[in-house]
Amino acid sequence: MSRVIFASCLLLVISFLVFDVATASYKKPPFNGSIFGKRTGPPTDYETAGKALSTMCEIASEACAAWFPVQENN
Repeated sequence: MSRVIFASCLLLVISFLVFDVATASYKKPPFNGSIFGKRTGPPTDYETAGKALSTMCEIASEACAAWFPVQENN
């Protein structure tokens, strides 16, 4: 049982490290409003890393809740 918990935690840490590298590569768009015109629309290209990370966290929390149910002490 402890091997399963250790492997799950290790997998979770590795996935967080991978997504941390993905978010570290985020950079701001260049300032070109006064020269080339204004940018229009929402910056959807820059929000994908955050959405991916929140989705992974949601999947991991659901999986952990299914694998390790909380036992209530009465």
